[in-house]
Amino acid sequence: MSLPPTPYFERRLLDLRALSPATAELAKRIASDLKPEVLSTSSDTLEAQLMDHLQEVAQQQARCVTRLWDWLNAVVSAGALQPQEAAAYACEAATLGGPFGIAPE
Repeated sequence: MSLPPTPYFERRLLDLRALSPATAELAKRIASDLKPEVLSTSSDTLEAQLMDHLQEVAQQQARCVTRLWDWLNAVVSAGALQPQEAAAYACEAATLGGPFGIAPE
C-alpha cells in the first residue's frame, strides 16, 4: 500500500513541480513505494516529512540529501521501504540536490 493521495499532497506536488519537475517525479515514486501501514507515524505526518525533504532537495539546500538519506534509513528500519529502493532514491536525490546536498556514502 502506498501513501494515499490527498489534496495536500497534490498541492505540494504542484509546488514542487514548479521548482523541479524531476524532484516532483521522485516524490511520486517514493510515495508509491512507501508502506505507511507498517509505521507508527500517521500517513499525514509521513507525507509532510517526505514533501519537506524533497522541497529542500528541489531548492538545493545544504545537506538536503543527507537529511533525506537519514529519513529514508529510518523508514527502511521500520520496514516501510526496501533498502535498495532507499539507496536508489538517495542517489537520484544526490543528482538533484546540488553541489552541497552531500550524497550518501
